Amino acid sequence: MNRYGVILDSNVHGAVPVQPLVEAVEEIIDRIVRPVGRMLFQDRIGCEDDLDYYAFTISYDGTSASSTQSKDMELKEHRDASVVTLNINLNLPEEEYGGSDVFFRGYPAADGWSSSDFFAENSRDEDGGGTVSFSPGTAIIHLGAHRHGSLPITTAHSDSNSEGKQTSGGKRFNLVIWMFGKNGDVRIAPYSEEEQLTIKERWHGAIKGRMNII
Repeated sequence: MNRYGVILDSNVHGAVPVQPLVEAVEEIIDRIVRPVGRMLFQDRIGCEDDLDYYAFTISYDGTSASSTQSKDMELKEHRDASVVTLNINLNLPEEEYGGSDVFFRGYPAADGWSSSDFFAENSRDEDGGGTVSFSPGTAIIHLGAHRHGSLPITTAHSDSNSEGKQTSGGKRFNLVIWMFGKNGDVRIAPYSEEEQLTIKERWHGAIKGRMNII
């Protein structure tokens, strides 16, 4: 999915096992992803559906256009292997870039759409489709089954160098957290109203998925 990011997990071989980073990710999960995901998608997420996670960073590089080294500039349409996903932009305010909007298809996805439908001049936003632009600190939370992708990253602005040629630049860095059940299980079927978590279960039972009702 992305060749220049890192996996943040102390239990995955080849990942970055820096404990303060792992603890920061788990704090975000316990305080934000689980309770907010359960609140926004109460008909899709139960107490066993978001027990585990997979966290990683992604990097899109607009300098690829002027470089001989191939780098990631976009992400084709896909679904996540998660019941719910949190996507947070990590750029600093001075780290500018252009393009790289996240596009969503309608949900459930309609047939016959392609990523070209989501460029600004052809944007379609009915049924939950459309584009979202990131700025530093911006976060998107969405169902993993909601089909989406990233449009190509471009330079934030064009400057002329000493030879009069146009230079390109701009990078986007994001943290992505996938939530799923035990053994990687991803539930898709909705819950009936009677099966949905109560408010107390959503908010007070979110710490590592345990149902500690207060």
